[in-house]
Amino acid sequence: MTRAFRRSLKLAIFAAASLPLALLARAVFWGALAADPYPPVIQNTGLWSLRLLLLGLALSPLARAAGWAWPLDVRRMIGLFAAFYALVHLLVWAKDYGFDWRFLASEVVARAYLAVGLAGVLLLVPLAATSTDGSVRRLGARVWRRLHWLIYPAAGLAYLHFAMAGRFTRAETLIDGVLLAALLGVRLARAGRRLAALHAQYP
Repeated sequence: MTRAFRRSLKLAIFAAASLPLALLARAVFWGALAADPYPPVIQNTGLWSLRLLLLGLALSPLARAAGWAWPLDVRRMIGLFAAFYALVHLLVWAKDYGFDWRFLASEVVARAYLAVGLAGVLLLVPLAATSTDGSVRRLGARVWRRLHWLIYPAAGLAYLHFAMAGRFTRAETLIDGVLLAALLGVRLARAGRRLAALHAQYP
């Protein structure tokens, strides 16, 4: 893959991942989201965060299965976009209530789906903060890989958050749930094979 192709691919992915937020911003600016724009913005940014999380998780198995390098080139960008959409989701929800932190905290305590969603966002923070090559060097590859296993519980909590809140269509509930379970199964199987190989090498 040439450097020009990689640059073009990353620009295309950046534009595609930015598009949902740009369309939401346009709809808010032009008043297309009725009198109260907060609920659709909150819902759509959260759903796009989950979709991008699942897409990011699918890239490594895709790269291994197809022998392609390009999915690994864009995986970090997609993960950062997923974290960004999750942050926007959280901030717009807080803005909807005027950043009344005491009330927001009481809502998180009272509503399980909010607590689950907040936990998922918080898990994304260390992943986004350690997404750089410098972080891999500082932490060491093994520690970095273990830390980034948090992406699976983060995606699981995001899925559970929206399922509990009833924000999925029936089709997306099924598709996202099956995809998440399959991706986790692939990851666990690969980890199991590595562990078995290690035990065989050092019985």
